[in-house]
Amino acid sequence: MNLIKTAPPPERANKKSSTLIRFKSLVLKSAMIWAFYGIYLNAETPKAGVDILSGAILPNLPEVRSPFVLLAVTDPETGKSAFSFAGQEIPPVIRASPGQNIRLTYTNEMSAHSTERCIDGPCRNMTNLHFHGLHVSPNAPQDDVLTMMAMPGESLHYVVSIPLDQPPGLYWYHTHPHGESYQQDLDGMSGAIVIDGMERYVPKVRKLRERILVLRDEVVNKDDPVGADLRRRVGIPENGCSTSTAVPERIFTVNGVLRPAIDIAPGERQFWRIVNASPDLYADLKIDTEKFEIVALDGMPIAFHDPKRRTESVNHVFLPPAGRVEAIIVGPKIGAHASLRTSRIDTGPDGDPNPTMTLADLVDLPHSDGKFLPAPRDVQTPVYKPIPAAKIINIESSSPDFVVSFTEDKNGFYINGKKFGMADPAMVTVSTGTYQHWRVVNDTNELHPFHIHQVHFLFYAQDNDHIAHSKWLDTVNVPVKGSVDLMMDFTDPIIRGVSLFHCHLLSHEDKGMMAKILFK
Repeated sequence: MNLIKTAPPPERANKKSSTLIRFKSLVLKSAMIWAFYGIYLNAETPKAGVDILSGAILPNLPEVRSPFVLLAVTDPETGKSAFSFAGQEIPPVIRASPGQNIRLTYTNEMSAHSTERCIDGPCRNMTNLHFHGLHVSPNAPQDDVLTMMAMPGESLHYVVSIPLDQPPGLYWYHTHPHGESYQQDLDGMSGAIVIDGMERYVPKVRKLRERILVLRDEVVNKDDPVGADLRRRVGIPENGCSTSTAVPERIFTVNGVLRPAIDIAPGERQFWRIVNASPDLYADLKIDTEKFEIVALDGMPIAFHDPKRRTESVNHVFLPPAGRVEAIIVGPKIGAHASLRTSRIDTGPDGDPNPTMTLADLVDLPHSDGKFLPAPRDVQTPVYKPIPAAKIINIESSSPDFVVSFTEDKNGFYINGKKFGMADPAMVTVSTGTYQHWRVVNDTNELHPFHIHQVHFLFYAQDNDHIAHSKWLDTVNVPVKGSVDLMMDFTDPIIRGVSLFHCHLLSHEDKGMMAKILFK
C-alpha cells in the first residue's frame, strides 16, 4: 500500500498572516544564522544606493540520504504550510547516486482546517510530492502525482528508483496537488535534489566549494510600510518594472534568507547549483563583474549529449520558474563589489511584475565553511548519449507530431482549448523508444514556461527561427504570442504510464493549464 492512514494531527494554532509576521520570520531566521556563524554583515551597495540587509552569510542547507521522513506541517506562527525535517522547517537537500532508490515516508501533519485560500476556496491541505526532472516512473510508489495523495493525518511511502544512466545534476522536489500546488510552493514546500557524479563530466568541480542556492518568494503587501522597506533593501526600483504598473508584491529569498552574503575569496572558483523554486517569478541571473561557466542546465550536463563540449561561458542565465543552472563562479577582484542579481523581465501585457533586484552579495569573509562535493562513492565512468546529427536534423525538419497551445480567458487557463480535470483521459499518447517534434504555442499576452514530467527535450527553435545554441531542458519559456520547437526524448524504456505536461506558473496549472500524456 502506498497510503497509510493514521490519526489526524492535533490542530495547530493559526494566527492571521501578514507581511509583518512574514518579515519577523525572516529576521528570526537571519538572527539564528548570525548566532550560528558569529558573523554580522554591515556592507553597503554603493552602485544601487541601497543599504544591504543586515543579514547572514548564505546558510548551508541540511542534507539527507535515504531512508528518511519528511513532514508537511502548518506553521503555528504564520498559518502557512511547510516542510519539516529533523525538527526544523528547512527542506533538506536530497542526495542520491545513479542506481540508488530515494526512499522516504511523507506524512501530512497539516491542519485539517486551513486559513489559506487556494484556487477553488479554502485549501484542503492535501499534498503529495513531484520529483522534478528525474527520469523515473510516473507510477506509484514513484513520481505519481495523480493517484498518490495524502490528506491531513495520512502518509505516503515513496520508493523512487534512480536509473543508472540518470544524468547527474541538480533536480528538485515540490508538492503537486492539483488546485493547491501554487499556494504550497509559494509557502516554501520545495527542496533540492542532487544526483551524484557531475565530477565525472567536469573533473575540475571536484576540488571546488559547492553552493546550493534555492530561490523562493517572500510575499510583501504593496501598501504595507514593511513591504516597502523590503523592496528597498533588495534594490527594487520605485519607478516601475514592467509593462504592468502594479507594485511588485514578491521578492526573492536565497535559502530562506533575504539578500545573504556569499563567502567567496578574490579569484576563488566555486561550483554553484541554483534552482528557481518560485511558483511564478522568473530570474535572469547575472553577477556584476563575473561570468557563469555553465556546467549543466535543468540537471543535464552539457557534455551528456556532446562529450566534446563540457562548459559554456555566458554573461547571464535566464531561469523560468522550475529552471536550474549549475555553473563555476569566480570571486571578484580585491576591492571590487559584486552582487548576484536578477534583471527586469517583461512578462507581457497580462503578466505580473518581475523587477530587477539584488539576490545576494559576494564578499570575502574571514571564516570559510569549506564545503566541497562529496567524495565519489565508486569509480563509475560517465555515461554519454550523443544523438547522430542526421537524426536531429530529420526531427527538426519534420512537421510537428503534436502541438501544445496555451490559451486563457477570464474563466480559466487551457491547453488545446481544454481545462484540466483529474478524471480526464490522456490528451496525447506516445510510443516509448521514439523521438518526436513538438511545438508549443503561446496564444496569450503573458509568458508561460512549459514543463513535462519524466523526460528532457532539446529546445532548438523559437518563433520558427533556430536559436544559436540548442539546449537540453525540462522547462522552457514560451514567449508572448510566440512558439518554441522541441525534440522530445521518449526513448527511455522505463517511462511507461500516465504522466503530465503543463505551464509551470503554478497558479495557471491549478486553474487548468495542464494535460495528461500516456507513455506506452
